[in-house]
Amino acid sequence: MLKIGNKDFTHIHNHTEYSAFDGLNKISSFPMEARKMGFRALGITDHGTVGGLIKFFNECQKTTDKDGNKLELAPIVPLLGCEFYLAKNRFAKTKQEQPDGRKGNRHILLIAKNWKGYQNLCRLSEASWVDGFYNDPRIDFELLEKHHDGLICSTACLSSVVNANLLYGRYDVARKTVKKFKDLFGEDFYLEVMFHGIDAERLIIPDIIKLGDEMDVSLVCSNDCHYCKQEHGPSQELMMCMSTSRCMKDPKHLHFPYHEFYLKSAMEMASMFSSIPDALFNTNEIVDKIDIASIKNNFGGMKLPDFPLPDGYSDPHKYLEDIAWSGLRKINLSDSASHIGRLRLELEDVKIAKLNNGYDFATYFLIVRDYINFAKSNGIMTGCGRGSGFGSLLLKCIGITYGVDPLEHDLLWERFLGFDSKRFVRFEDFSSNVS
Repeated sequence: MLKIGNKDFTHIHNHTEYSAFDGLNKISSFPMEARKMGFRALGITDHGTVGGLIKFFNECQKTTDKDGNKLELAPIVPLLGCEFYLAKNRFAKTKQEQPDGRKGNRHILLIAKNWKGYQNLCRLSEASWVDGFYNDPRIDFELLEKHHDGLICSTACLSSVVNANLLYGRYDVARKTVKKFKDLFGEDFYLEVMFHGIDAERLIIPDIIKLGDEMDVSLVCSNDCHYCKQEHGPSQELMMCMSTSRCMKDPKHLHFPYHEFYLKSAMEMASMFSSIPDALFNTNEIVDKIDIASIKNNFGGMKLPDFPLPDGYSDPHKYLEDIAWSGLRKINLSDSASHIGRLRLELEDVKIAKLNNGYDFATYFLIVRDYINFAKSNGIMTGCGRGSGFGSLLLKCIGITYGVDPLEHDLLWERFLGFDSKRFVRFEDFSSNVS
């Protein structure tokens, strides 16, 4: 039998708790288990959602534990992906428009190669929920054509459009579908093979191999991991019963026929796929395509839209300064030396935060001021301020907060410097009684 180490193989197709009532793997522990086993990379491909990607990325890349102690195990490469639902037409949302109902929502696996790919994953996910929801959040090929840059594609499980056609004896249709995907993704398209003891999987593997040879498409094997260890299989089965409101004793309850959907070692995978060794090694070919730096460098910090500045301004901070000093005059505090000093301090701190840490508070404040002004001019009630922001004279001057004088009550601007960029707009800042 082929001998292969865990560093020579990567599990690209895995589900976490973000695959609701299906995935049992916890992001807080799943990547660490892969590290312990000696894998160099690990994928996350939850059903129809990208909600766990950032948390998964951080867990794979972290170098210290929660107490700040250095981890002995080296970071691993996170493969950020999603198992999307693919429909013929994402706008078809009735039985008449999609006669095969939920079965028409076929699976497709997409993994981000770089930051562009990550952004396209997010765009596809958003569109699938906003425009394409019918039993599941769905995309279609038209949408995929628009947002395929930076993505690696594989054919996923038995529920994919390619594998379903093979299963029902429609080889020519499957072949046409493979050509369509290959034309779109080129060498970033793979035919995925998996085997969990299921007869249907065994039946189509020879045809998948044949398609790969005929269409010059590389094979890649996976184990569609839904839980970490084999003994977790019954727990996952129980969770699936909960999702369908059935009892374990019900012979018709939804379940996998065998408890094989776990994080297997490379040797366990080789025991099934030693006849097609390239399918094992091609998993690391995918890893080698990942530009981890381009993704890592764009995570963190503030992600803000461009704010259109008035004519005569090219710097958001300069515009913020001008409206702040104008606002100080409007609230009749421009003759107060203490208020002048405080406003100058706050503006300088905003500038330093941008220079030293990349936090563009100037643009952020201008955006908040813009929608606060819109709310006020359209009869939408706004709060007078919240938390540490109420201690800012700058926010008071530009009209974001109102009420008491922060200096008069010794409110600290410095407390606001602990601002967490994850806490942006909250719905409770506005009146909910708006039609």
